[in-house]
Amino acid sequence: MRDAWSSREVWTFACLRCSTTWDEQIEIRHFGDGHGTELVTYERGGQPCTTPWADRACPECQSQNVKAISSRHRRVAEIPKARPNTDVALVYHLRRIHAW
Repeated sequence: MRDAWSSREVWTFACLRCSTTWDEQIEIRHFGDGHGTELVTYERGGQPCTTPWADRACPECQSQNVKAISSRHRRVAEIPKARPNTDVALVYHLRRIHAW
């Protein structure tokens, strides 16, 4: 069965050209397949996005010279884990053994 957990983090960005700083809340979702492989996805405002430290532009001067700083001390409360759903587990098991 796959493990999944999510957290929300606030990242601070600083433009190295005009010295503008701003914060963005990023939701980070981790998925594990139980065999050591892990997938991480990032969402900003409910939309998938790249990692917080890549492809950012300053909202003031549109410069790509932006530094990302993880604000771990201002972390938003963690999202509670979803309750296990036995129907989903059964369907996953049946698909895995090619019986569905």
